[in-house]
Amino acid sequence: MENCLDRTAAPDVVFVKGWRTGPGALARSERCAVAGVTGHVAESVTEVLLDRLNWHVLWHFTGPGRHGVDLVFLAPGDVVVAIEVKGTLVRGRIPRLSGRDMTQMSAAWVDKADNPGMAELGLQSADVYGGVFVVNFADMTWRTALTADFATLRPVTETKQLTDLHWLIDDLTRDSEAPPTTRRHGSLTGLARSRRHVA
Repeated sequence: MENCLDRTAAPDVVFVKGWRTGPGALARSERCAVAGVTGHVAESVTEVLLDRLNWHVLWHFTGPGRHGVDLVFLAPGDVVVAIEVKGTLVRGRIPRLSGRDMTQMSAAWVDKADNPGMAELGLQSADVYGGVFVVNFADMTWRTALTADFATLRPVTETKQLTDLHWLIDDLTRDSEAPPTTRRHGSLTGLARSRRHVA
């Protein structure tokens, strides 16, 4: 993770302080400033972790701030996956997707006009799969869940699921073929069931 930090940059120095001593040790102004940096460092960690699993970055957002998806990858099997990344310095916390104007990682949110990653690549939700990646720096863990339909997140419970996404594609096919009463229902909150340690 050290390679994801610039120890000469003031925001990263504040992040390291919060990471090492906890967010309670930060002054109020530092806590306000560190949120965006935490997300940006989480994006870098996500890139490194997924690169080790042969995911190739097609696009990444270069700085903190409000925008659309954080990362777009070409995953094994030539599958394109748009990723929203969340990071936290709070032990035991799982950050939630925002539901302000529209729910993050819903098809409408992914397809919105001001989603630079999708727009620059000329992609829509129908062209990609989606995922949410959470990095908890206090616990040194990560969690992820993927979606094939931008309606239901499927938790990743084993790292090998990220090396072959056929399980996700097969789940979508089975759900679409099932009678309405037997279809699995879910929501974009499937992160609580999976956790891995940051290497």
